[in-house]
Amino acid sequence: MMRLFYSPFHGFVHKALVVAHEAGLTDQVIYVPTFPFRNTRAENVRGQYPMTAINPLGKVPTLTLDDGTALYGSQCIVEYLDSLNTGVRLFPPEGPQRWDALRRLAMGDTLFDIAVQMSTEGRVPPAEPRPGLFEWLQPKAVACFDLWESEAANYGRFDIGHVGMLQGISYSASAYVSRAEEPLYPDFDWRAARPHLAAWYDKVIQRPSVQAYLNKPFRGDMSPGFHQQQVQAVLNARRTA
Repeated sequence: MMRLFYSPFHGFVHKALVVAHEAGLTDQVIYVPTFPFRNTRAENVRGQYPMTAINPLGKVPTLTLDDGTALYGSQCIVEYLDSLNTGVRLFPPEGPQRWDALRRLAMGDTLFDIAVQMSTEGRVPPAEPRPGLFEWLQPKAVACFDLWESEAANYGRFDIGHVGMLQGISYSASAYVSRAEEPLYPDFDWRAARPHLAAWYDKVIQRPSVQAYLNKPFRGDMSPGFHQQQVQAVLNARRTA
């Protein structure tokens, strides 16, 4: 069985979950809830979720294979999962459609990274965030939304670029506009003046691969013990491979 180590927060679209579902692999994956940030809290010594034994970066998502091989980096993971798809793949073959899909995937991933950075920085006490960080990142996020608005009416079949966009948009909508004590850019609404993008988004989030997880609570074992058990299973697989 493959194991997917990931953060079980389904308020936004996880690329790996969507791609696994689209590829018909849902039942071939053990889902392992992981909370990397808890590893640094002294009070959670017994509640750690160590990852470095299988991923030196200690990050999620991480996908492990039957022989203990670990793949990390969401773009690597989703391309591997899509390679197992016996139907219509999300990664188009060589040619203009592929490069366009990869371009949108890169934009979606970058928007997600921007949102994570702004959300994380927003939890720092107001006197401590790096000066100018939000002013530097916010225009980049807006530029992504504006470009996608100009393209959305002409989007064709669902592909990996759209999966990346869904993750970037959904996470941004709920995360990067908040700060610990007061809203950050409270008047920003990505839907405002972007009717084509909003209509596209509202349609594609109805796909079964998205509806299976979006805003659905994780139902399973999220304990440190389960996580550590799965890490050990990966290490054991490596020894016997």
